[in-house]
Amino acid sequence: MGAKQVLRVNAAQLLFRDVTDFPNAGAGPPFTAANDLRITSPSPVQVQIDLTGVAAAAARQSDKTADLGASWPREWLLGACIEFETAPAAGGTVEFWWNGSPNSAAATGNSGNASGADAVFAVAGLPQLKFIGAMTVLSQVVNKTTVVGNLAMPYRYGSLIVVNKASTAFRSTATEMDETHIVLTPVIPEIQ
Repeated sequence: MGAKQVLRVNAAQLLFRDVTDFPNAGAGPPFTAANDLRITSPSPVQVQIDLTGVAAAAARQSDKTADLGASWPREWLLGACIEFETAPAAGGTVEFWWNGSPNSAAATGNSGNASGADAVFAVAGLPQLKFIGAMTVLSQVVNKTTVVGNLAMPYRYGSLIVVNKASTAFRSTATEMDETHIVLTPVIPEIQ
């Protein structure tokens, strides 16, 4: 009997972006190709989050995700490309948290007082959420990390919470936020 191999199979990413800022009607790609974190086949599932002008020490939440189906990948990797108004001090962070929910309705079954809609998030609710990871920023306007952390997806639905703990605000001009996007990439093992 031959040795078995565990390989990784690609499935659709969750793409968190603002439909008015991310080029091409929200589908991407970013204005600068080198900043693109998407796997384009299959096409990512798009989720709305407007990070325009999020101040230092402030947070924003996404819409609740689309239904991941009756069975979904357990593990997901988070990558992020964030655009600041001015270069932040090196060493600051951008944190990523997850509000898992067993219910598809935006305002139902959320933790940490998340609304399930693209809106400001009160950081007092963070202790009730699942921490995914933090991107340590460099002193440059666009910061990109392919793997910030991983998430064991607890439910079919959820929303992403982004906390700006860097020294400067995210880009404040909506039409200039064309690099900012966050991806959750499913890790699906296939045994052969």
